[in-house]
Amino acid sequence: MCSGDDERLARLTQAIDDLAAESLAGPPPADLLERVAGLWALVEGLDPEIAKSRSRYSAPEG
Repeated sequence: MCSGDDERLARLTQAIDDLAAESLAGPPPADLLERVAGLWALVEGLDPEIAKSRSRYSAPEG
């Protein structure tokens, strides 16, 4: 893994830890959705193939 990936992984780890800690306070669902979307963006930055397969799990807008 290159240093860029190490940095992205560190950001992802910190974002997950932050979300876990903050979720105990019971933030509004919209805030949680936004934060989880941000986590997915970090994951996709580490592995672009996830972005391709992730679309299979998205609920259709409607």
